[in-house]
Amino acid sequence: MSSQHQSTRTDLLAWYLEMGVDAAVADEPADWFARAATARRTPSKPQPAAPTARPARPQSPRFKPETSPRSEAKAHGGAAQAASLDELRAVLQDFDGCSLKATAKNLCFSRGSPDARLMLVGEGPGRDEDLQGLPFVGRAGQLLDKMLAAI
Repeated sequence: MSSQHQSTRTDLLAWYLEMGVDAAVADEPADWFARAATARRTPSKPQPAAPTARPARPQSPRFKPETSPRSEAKAHGGAAQAASLDELRAVLQDFDGCSLKATAKNLCFSRGSPDARLMLVGEGPGRDEDLQGLPFVGRAGQLLDKMLAAI
């Protein structure tokens, strides 16, 4: 295998990890472009509509989120009572009702000044954020930092 081909595969695997891919669908790679080209050339019978509900993803055996109304009420109460970011971080660290905790390495909570007048909330942490435990530290976060600095 050429070193260029190996580098391309390594880059692709790194991208998969960054995008959150955590399981392979098949043992062998599939050329979806070739399949699509073949499908365009061959007329087929109409297929019945696929079911819209996705099957539930199995939970990690080491963690099962506790999503009872009681645990949510406890978390809401603890968050409401938190007088500082450190206290809120402690409440969230103890909360077991979020499925992200099953695969996360760290709680990705805050970065920056606790006295700032502006707060940005991200959708979900990426690989770099999870590894460092800080939000907006990956490539998109670095771009965001540059955009905010330019304002």
